[in-house]
Amino acid sequence: MRANPRLHVDNSLSTVLVHPRKENNMNHKLMFESSWEKAISPVDRKTITEIYLNQPPVGNTITYTTIRAALNHYGALLAMVLIQNGTKDSFSIRNLDLQYEEEGRGVIAQHCFNLPKIIIEKHTSMPWTFVFPQDTIAQRPLLINWILADH
Repeated sequence: MRANPRLHVDNSLSTVLVHPRKENNMNHKLMFESSWEKAISPVDRKTITEIYLNQPPVGNTITYTTIRAALNHYGALLAMVLIQNGTKDSFSIRNLDLQYEEEGRGVIAQHCFNLPKIIIEKHTSMPWTFVFPQDTIAQRPLLINWILADH
């Protein structure tokens, strides 16, 4: 496999650092939360890294780039996204009201997330799976053509 010249992996920090992009002079990094670092499969790590490299954050915003969705054995909806913090401030998941929406079907699930220990530093991307409990799901998801939106 050929090495990517824009990518440097520092496993001791559980962080992937990207060299400055030509369109701006900022370093934007990819970070895996410590529990993910221990459990993530090589295939998922590669998928997330490719999304990160090919879909940079949009301006001075927080974006949720979709990776995959599934239902677990409890009937909860799992929405894996790459949270991309393109802002100059840290972002924490406190009272974050998210909607899982599918194209042509509208809002499928809505839940308020409070994960104060999860902090995404400025100019950092991090994968996360949001779990919508079964009682927050309004209709059965098709698990295709979906987005997460702040409400």
